[in-house]
Amino acid sequence: MTQSFSNNAPIPCFSNQSPGTLNDELRSADELGIRPIKVGEAGFDDIINEGTVKWAVTTKLELFVIPKFLDVNNEIYHTVITRGQPVLAAGEAEIVGSNGSYILLTISNHSGHFRPTSDSLELGITAFRQQGVDTSNADIEYVE
Repeated sequence: MTQSFSNNAPIPCFSNQSPGTLNDELRSADELGIRPIKVGEAGFDDIINEGTVKWAVTTKLELFVIPKFLDVNNEIYHTVITRGQPVLAAGEAEIVGSNGSYILLTISNHSGHFRPTSDSLELGITAFRQQGVDTSNADIEYVE
């Protein structure tokens, strides 16, 4: 499955590589009240200022984030963002800011569940930039 972006070049989709654990991951996230949030929505400032976030660009070209950890014992998985559906890009990021002014400090394409290519990371950076996040000085980490 592919999707096209602004230049109409096809973009590959990345599927969940651990489907056997999906139900448990979703149940745990639901019990903890974790839900994907868009840049600037209520709760976004709290999530980014608590630490690393996981992000994904959906097949509808929407960018969502969730916290990487709820606490020391509870990592939240990328699959929670799309309820296990494929993504165009995914990874982790460090973002700071508040009240609509955000700076991307670091970004990677690290996702054990979706295993996106390093090429997909540019789509993630573009998605953050389009949402008003300053990406100009971000430290970019490509994971192969």
